[in-house]
Amino acid sequence: MTTATAASPPRIAEVRGRALGVTLLAFFALAWVGWGTGGHLPTIPQVIVVVLSALLSIALTMYAWRLPRRMQSDPELADSTPDGGGSPNRSFGLIVAAEWIGLFVIAGILGATGHAVVIPAVVCAGVGIHFVPLARLFHVPAYYATAGALCSIAIATFAIALSTSTPALWTLLPGIGAALVLYATCGVLLRQSAQFVALDETS
Repeated sequence: MTTATAASPPRIAEVRGRALGVTLLAFFALAWVGWGTGGHLPTIPQVIVVVLSALLSIALTMYAWRLPRRMQSDPELADSTPDGGGSPNRSFGLIVAAEWIGLFVIAGILGATGHAVVIPAVVCAGVGIHFVPLARLFHVPAYYATAGALCSIAIATFAIALSTSTPALWTLLPGIGAALVLYATCGVLLRQSAQFVALDETS
């Protein structure tokens, strides 16, 4: 976690950046829940799980964006980008673009070669890997743990699904596992934001 110095983004920019991160992570966590449970649970339980996940994602997002409003208002800081500059934003776009293109190509190859069943696990690993450069870009060490957890889930999926010969596990394990990791990461980001807010209120 970064601290506010003359060379670092202002605290409100840090909190806004984490609010954006929570928003994206909560959205993708919901998507993973839908992917992981789709077709593997009876309709009513599956709908209940997705609805609960959606409510959690909405609650996390709303709380994340409430935090910067608690901070001291400054017109100059209000125009700050979440990461403190345009270059990180461009780098973020390149990282995400490379991730999506890479996963699209790999998924296409796997589908064309009759290995579509492993796509969720491969996507989980790819998503995990993309958190490594994001951790360095945004100075959020917690993303390294996110990357490690997602890659571990992908490896565990291969090990468990292959050993049990249960097709549903190829989707259930990465789907639910990735969602839990992303929600946990949201919790870490919110905790960091709360610390920035506390510093702001005492300064």
